[in-house]
Parts: sequence; C-alpha cells; structure tokens
Amino acid sequence: MENISPLKAVMDIWKVKRGKPEDILSRQQSRLPDLISFARSNSQYYAQKYSLLPERISSLQQIPPVTKSELMANFNDWVTDPEVSIESVKEFVSDMSLVGQLYLERYMVSTTSGSTGVPGIFIQDKSSDTIMKTLMAIRGTTKLIWSDILKVAAKGGRNAAVCSTAGHFTAFSTAERLRLKNPSNGKIRAFSIQSPLSTLVKELNEYQPALIGGYATAMEILAEEQKAGRLNIQPVAILLGGEKLYPNVRAKLESFFQARVLDLYGGTEATAMTFECEEGQFHVNTDWIIFEPVDEFYQPVPPGKQSHSVLITNLANRIQPLIRYELTDRVTMFSEPCKCGRPFPVVQVEGRTDDILKFSTPNCQIIHILPMALKTIVEEIPGVRRFQLIQTAPD
Repeated sequence: MENISPLKAVMDIWKVKRGKPEDILSRQQSRLPDLISFARSNSQYYAQKYSLLPERISSLQQIPPVTKSELMANFNDWVTDPEVSIESVKEFVSDMSLVGQLYLERYMVSTTSGSTGVPGIFIQDKSSDTIMKTLMAIRGTTKLIWSDILKVAAKGGRNAAVCSTAGHFTAFSTAERLRLKNPSNGKIRAFSIQSPLSTLVKELNEYQPALIGGYATAMEILAEEQKAGRLNIQPVAILLGGEKLYPNVRAKLESFFQARVLDLYGGTEATAMTFECEEGQFHVNTDWIIFEPVDEFYQPVPPGKQSHSVLITNLANRIQPLIRYELTDRVTMFSEPCKCGRPFPVVQVEGRTDDILKFSTPNCQIIHILPMALKTIVEEIPGVRRFQLIQTAPD
C-alpha cells in the first residue's frame, strides 16, 4: 500500500459509509493478501513464522495468532524498517519532552500501560495514522449533527483531552502532536488525570472546551463537579474511550453537561476499531480492521456468543504488522443488521470494569482516585507486570 493522502483516505472511507457488506468484504480480501505479502518480505519475524504456510493463504484460520508478549519479545525482527530498534524506541519513550514528536522523524509512537501484563510499544507510519484519524473524524462523529458542528466552531473549537500524562500514551501523544503542529492557536490541550481534582476543575473552567474527551470514570467525576457548581463548562460533545461506559454514567453525563456523548472502542494497536451509531451500537470498521471473536483455543465464536478474546488484523499498519493479534477483551458479535442501516457489523464489548477509589479525609472530604491514573503510574515501575488493589477501608 502506497502512502495514502488525507483526501484519498476521506474518499475511501466515505465511499463505503452506506455501502453493502459485500463491498467491505471485497476491500478486506484485497488488502489482506497485500499485507501478508509485505509482512513476509519485510519482517524477519513473520518470514520465519509463516515459512511453512502456502504462498497463497485462502483462510485466516491458516495463519497462527500472535500475542503482545510474543511480538514485544521479537520487536527488532517484527518491525519492517531496519532503522527501528527496541533500544532506540525505548530511549525515545523514556524522554517525556519528546511526547507528540516523531520517532526517526517519521513515526508516531505510543505505549500501553501493561494492563494485560506486558507493556507495549506501538508505532504507526504516516498512512496508518492518516487512516485511523480519518476513521475517527468521519465515523467517530456519526452522532453529531450540523448544528453541533456550528456550536463547536462558535465556541472556538477548543478540544480538551483529559488523559494520563505519565507516559507516551495514545491520547496524550495524539493531543501533543496536534498541539505542536499549531502551538499558538490553543485548539487542543491535554489535561492530566494525575492532577488534583481542584486543579483539573480550575484549568477546565479557564479553558472552556467545546469538546472534551477522556475515560468514563474521569468524566463521571467531572460530572459530579459540574452538578456541584465547581465545574462550569458547556461542551458540545463528550468523547469517551478506554473504559466501559455504563448506561447510568452516560445518562449522568448527558444530563449534567447537556452534551452529546460519543463512545469509542479502540486501542493503542488500532485506535479506530469501532464507532458508535445513533442507535448506541458499536460498529466495527471492517474495511480496515478484521475482527475475529475466538474461544480459548482460538476457534471462531458464533454470533451472539461472548468470546474469550478477539483477534484483530490492522490492515493499515505496515511498520508493525498486526495479523491475528490477540486482544484479551471479551466481545460479542451480532449477525443481524443494525437499525441505523450501516453495513458494518455490531459488537458488544465487555471492556474494563475498574472502580473509582474513594477515600475520606479527616475533615470528611471525599478524595477520588481514578483507576487509570493509578494504573499508568504503577505499571511504569520496572518489573511490574500485574497488580491488584483492594480497598479495605474508607480512609
């Protein structure tokens, strides 16, 4: 796949918006062999792993799955650019002053917190980044109407990313990359979930975002601050991701902020795996993501049954090919078409279910600690792969 321009990405993604499922399948079937051929030719890891496979692969089930721990252990052989190495990329992400900048002046780099046991370092080339951003811009905003877009413009188009700033995490890196492109216009800014709540509230009140995005748990706490009158912002829309959004939390956000709520299921490995339609359903972007719910033996799970995990193939990323890559999320796919009329399959995701920690102070104040704020700090400690925190008392 040649470098894809933003205009070409828009045209390609828009074209299948209301197409037929067979049109999307045709795109998959043309892109997958191309990706496999590229991986075999340019990745030593895949060349060896696929050495006994036939030249023409007729079924995905012929391809062995891969895991994050396996890929990270073979990082230098996995990547398709010989200038990329685990040593240099680790040095890059260890420098917080480089968040949002390009690795080797051409690659976007994001890290995962290691919530599944192994921290990950993921790289996107320009084409992959363009495709993922375009998917999010076109399909991820499906629930917005023209009057919403006009309201965003009238409010200055300011976008607040409430995220972890403790590492080169996707949301923080993306916000910083966009900010660095136009540092003077103030259209996007990252706000740290590691900040004291009072500081975060003060900063958001001063910024007055038209759009605000973050984890559901963070937005829930901010909604309570809005209800109490300490936070006073009027965002047009709230963009969520990274955690499960419960119906009662959605209702709270819509009520206290009087804003549209847009949820997203994605990951560092593929930021735009899904989008949410007007019916409140997640649709998989199957023109660029192959999505396989499987059982514990990597066998396909039928529609309507919850999976043990899911295998994804990112058809956009060439620098780090992800082919039948295991995500440990439990998902349920459905064969029935959605009422919204879109041709993309519907999926339900179990997602993260961490609770907000609440502690009482001696003067009877309640202090909230977000699970993601704690997770991203603890898992940056060398040697930590898994941890569990159990609250046994309110203080």
